[in-house]
Amino acid sequence: ILFAGTAVLAISILAYRQQQTGLRQWVRQNWRHILLTELVFLAIFGLWVWVRAQNPAISATEKPMDFAFLNAAGRSETYPPLDPWLSGFAISYYYFGYVMASVITRLAVVPEAVGFNLNIAWLVAGTATAAFGLVYNLVMLGRELEPELALELENVSKGRLAAIGLGLVAALALPIVGNQEITLEMMYANGIGSDAFWTWLDVRDLSTPLPTGGPPARYETSNWWWWRSSRPINEYSLAGSSIQGLEPIVEFPSFSFVLGDMHPHVMALPFAFLSIAVALVWWLESKKREIGEWRLEIGSPQSLVSSLQSLLPGWPLVLFTAVLLGGLSFLNTWDVLIYLFVVLMAFLLGQWQQRGWDSALLPQTAALAVMLVMPAILLYLPFYIGFRSQAGAPYLLPMLMRPTRLPQFLIIFAMPLWVITIWLVALRVRQRFANWRSGVITAVSLIIGLLLLMVLLGWIIAAGEMSAGQIVGLASELGIGLPPRPDGPVAFGWGLTAVFAIFPAILRAKLIYPGTTFLLAALLTMVVSSWVTIFNTKAQRDEETKESTKDPITPSPLPFLLLLIATGTLLTLGPEFVYLKDNFGYRLNTIFKFYYQAWVLFGIAALVGIDYLWREFVDAARIAPVFATIGYGLAFVAALMFPYYAVRSRAIEYQGPVAAENRLPPTLNGLAQLQYFNQDEYDAIMWLKNNAEGNPVVLEATGGAYSSYGRVSANTGLPTLLGWANHQYQWRGSDTPEPGMREPVIRDIYSRPFWENTGDLLNQYHVEYIYVGGLEANTYGDGGTLPGKEKFDQQLEVAYQNNSVTIYRWFPGK
Repeated sequence: ILFAGTAVLAISILAYRQQQTGLRQWVRQNWRHILLTELVFLAIFGLWVWVRAQNPAISATEKPMDFAFLNAAGRSETYPPLDPWLSGFAISYYYFGYVMASVITRLAVVPEAVGFNLNIAWLVAGTATAAFGLVYNLVMLGRELEPELALELENVSKGRLAAIGLGLVAALALPIVGNQEITLEMMYANGIGSDAFWTWLDVRDLSTPLPTGGPPARYETSNWWWWRSSRPINEYSLAGSSIQGLEPIVEFPSFSFVLGDMHPHVMALPFAFLSIAVALVWWLESKKREIGEWRLEIGSPQSLVSSLQSLLPGWPLVLFTAVLLGGLSFLNTWDVLIYLFVVLMAFLLGQWQQRGWDSALLPQTAALAVMLVMPAILLYLPFYIGFRSQAGAPYLLPMLMRPTRLPQFLIIFAMPLWVITIWLVALRVRQRFANWRSGVITAVSLIIGLLLLMVLLGWIIAAGEMSAGQIVGLASELGIGLPPRPDGPVAFGWGLTAVFAIFPAILRAKLIYPGTTFLLAALLTMVVSSWVTIFNTKAQRDEETKESTKDPITPSPLPFLLLLIATGTLLTLGPEFVYLKDNFGYRLNTIFKFYYQAWVLFGIAALVGIDYLWREFVDAARIAPVFATIGYGLAFVAALMFPYYAVRSRAIEYQGPVAAENRLPPTLNGLAQLQYFNQDEYDAIMWLKNNAEGNPVVLEATGGAYSSYGRVSANTGLPTLLGWANHQYQWRGSDTPEPGMREPVIRDIYSRPFWENTGDLLNQYHVEYIYVGGLEANTYGDGGTLPGKEKFDQQLEVAYQNNSVTIYRWFPGK
């Protein structure tokens, strides 16, 4: 840590001294803006430190898992870190964020239980600051102002105020503000809305209004009412049966930060904004290339290298992008393909805008992809070598369920899509709907392609011996009779027949519930037709590149902003047709990861779109910016109620039904609640954490997920035989045999009253410490008495003991 910090400091000082007219001048001219950015970070950081202090407990949901990985990352002597919930194995997960969090915890010189909550506050502040900076710069670019020269321009005051104002809104709207479910929650609690309305809306648990004079509003209590904001989509099969418990997860940043899980998708969030900023740099730099300058030549190694060098704005940008994308994959592998796509498309769009479309554009972009992907993999190769996943062939599955209903989709994205829709319609009107056929052809072709992909994937499933039952079961539910599946090659023909038998039901569902698909297709149509209009009008291009005059139809960041909208549209449209295969068997995880990034992309575009509307449509079309701003403002204010009430509920939950004089004071110690309610267990765990040298294996009770099982390993980072078994299947795949083999071993050691082969089992799994507390006695004992305790007392050394916990020591090989 010290070496890396010293190296970064030295490079920074050297760069500052050498850049006499660059970096130093920029700092001198923009110190006020630098100070403002730091204040944004400090304000949000301080706010969320206070929020975490109201409920710092590292318990419930998957926080124990996160804490286990954080402790393991800080304790491990080798990398990948040892898996604290499967001794003898390395972590098979995206663990880079936990390494970063461990470093920050060490630099802050605080215990991990405090560092956990400080890191969450940092993530909120880092996300808010990144959102502020990105929106600020995009607004300034839209006004054709160089941000670093802003103080020298006559109209800077108005432009800077708009950029700062929208940037500050972004700092709240993207990481802190919720979706519109809170509005429904308040309506429901106050009896607003008819029975027919709530039935039509069909959000789970919001079926009919509460009776007058009923219980207090749930958002005023410690109930987890706010959990529903991440599950507003009610999933149904094609036959109309509800899929209980496996509805899509539509988590958003504010929900994540209120919940307090430190998951990879949360830890990667600031770096997602950084990836968008880097894509913006690629777009700006690629616009500076001369028309037709680059052609690929592979005559010799020297000519190939020369061609590749001519492709690039500069090797430093290539290297930085590769490091960033590789790190993003290490942080949260789901994100890397999304932002690789954004970077490559930004480069392609910049070239297209600069020189027009030609045959070299696609191979040029493909070459850039190779030059980014190869080092991104090689730089993080140790991670990929040890990484295993639950994903498996065929990797994609068809979405054989009813589509997402538009009202439920808009609960999530109404705020940004209100602005984006008005903005795109106004833009198309200004462009006189030119090139509309290009947009329609693109959108229709994409939907047809996705439908064909569904058929192909359904055929693969139906033809498979192990997976055909899914198609047979669906056909049976739909009342469609299928002949028995034959064996051998003829099964492929049977599979195609089966898929076409259920295909009418798929089409019927998409025609009955077309709203979401139609809206997204319309957005994509307008984006593509706008791109074609901008890039294929040579007069406009010549005016921009040769005369550098302002084009009111195409202000500089518009194509890039359209790219953000298009990417968000693709991320939300794709799961209506296909989803990634995992252990869940449904699309809940795909929607989770895709919608999370769509929230970011739509949110950025909407805020910059407000500025665009006020700049370009203030004449006869003033109604567009007025409607967009008022609608966004109302939705923003309503969505602000989510963090307000959710944080209150979490604080009430933490204290519980405790008298005021006995309530826990605000603290950042995530184990304060454990210490208060179970001092013996807390003391035993802290003794083990502080006195066990290296990474000895600890034996403790194993059991169901989302419970207290695995608490010793989670709170110490020491490996245990088995923590939450189902999570090992999620991380390593459902065919992993080890969890199933270890559960009976643990039960045998604790519950067998005689020593017999206990020593052999302890040696086999290299166990050094055996933890016996209340959970072990209740899990493996009879009436709270552990059958194996007597043999432990006779054969093992007592390393630590208090009123209710005993930790035994075994020396492997004895």
